[in-house]
Amino acid sequence: MMLTKYAIEKMGFTEHPESDELEISFGIIKAYSLRDLVFEKDSKLKQSQVPSFGTNCTSVIGQSINEACKLLTEDDFTDDEEKWLSDNKVSPPFLLIYFWESESRMLRGGYRQEKDGSIVTYDAFPEVMVEIQNWEHEVELRIITALTVHLSTLERQVEIVPVARHIFGTTHQGGKVYDIKVTGSATLSVSSPKSAEAMNQSLAEAVKLFGDLTKDSSRHFYAALNEIDRLKKFLGYFLFIERLTHRTFKSLSYEGNAKQLFHSQQRLEKSAEGFFSTIFSESKTLTQRFHWCAMLAWNQIDDQVIKHFIGMKKVRDRLAHGEHIDESDLPVEKAKTLGLKLLGAKEN
Repeated sequence: MMLTKYAIEKMGFTEHPESDELEISFGIIKAYSLRDLVFEKDSKLKQSQVPSFGTNCTSVIGQSINEACKLLTEDDFTDDEEKWLSDNKVSPPFLLIYFWESESRMLRGGYRQEKDGSIVTYDAFPEVMVEIQNWEHEVELRIITALTVHLSTLERQVEIVPVARHIFGTTHQGGKVYDIKVTGSATLSVSSPKSAEAMNQSLAEAVKLFGDLTKDSSRHFYAALNEIDRLKKFLGYFLFIERLTHRTFKSLSYEGNAKQLFHSQQRLEKSAEGFFSTIFSESKTLTQRFHWCAMLAWNQIDDQVIKHFIGMKKVRDRLAHGEHIDESDLPVEKAKTLGLKLLGAKEN
């Protein structure tokens, strides 16, 4: 339902003429709680360095959400940090990601009000969200995927849970302009201690992985990370594994990779090579290709992992054929662990 001019003005907004111009640079800052991760008790430094993920995007991990936010935006995240923690039922540490638009925008007129030294607008920038929304849909999922891999180990897997999302503008004079503010909540448990130096190393490794990821290679894994339904969660992880397997196999060749595995007697060298080459090129099924990738590209895969994969595929096939499988029997955790392993998560 659209609000009337009267209703908007009753909310405290005043309509400004179009001749009243204000140049604004917009950005978004997103806060996440880190489940099963905590700074070491004796660690003097309680915040990470500030790495960049691509262009116009920085991040930080900190014990204090306000101190972390200052490193990114030179401003607090909330006026009352203790109250914010209580209201949102969250505990540190926090991951903050800050993305800002590449170009400033001109606000002409519109409904505005001044509040606590900032300017609040009413639906003044409907088009301003395009670049921010594209970043959320195209880039954020790669960042969260890369960070999940390198903040986790295969034994202790960290969950990155969205807590709050702020979109704001900054004038050339340094004032803040708020048009939309959305918040959420999550619970947090911590168990695995990590030093600030280890946090920095994980962030650096995540930046490297981020450069190798694409939207297509991340979106199923990212969707599974944020899914509650165990069936959808399992299917998301498995689809990621399936697509990664096919993509990796297509990057291999018999001459460049598989030929080294085969040895034959000299009297059968040509015919044997043709025979082995045909076996490789005619490998079409997912299981065949997973074996090839394990032998030629994935040094972290062993017999036990292949056994787990075959078991997962049988479950996926049964689901595809309409069979009922109890949610408690779905190998969700094994699928997630395999996905993390393929992306480079460490053993411990």
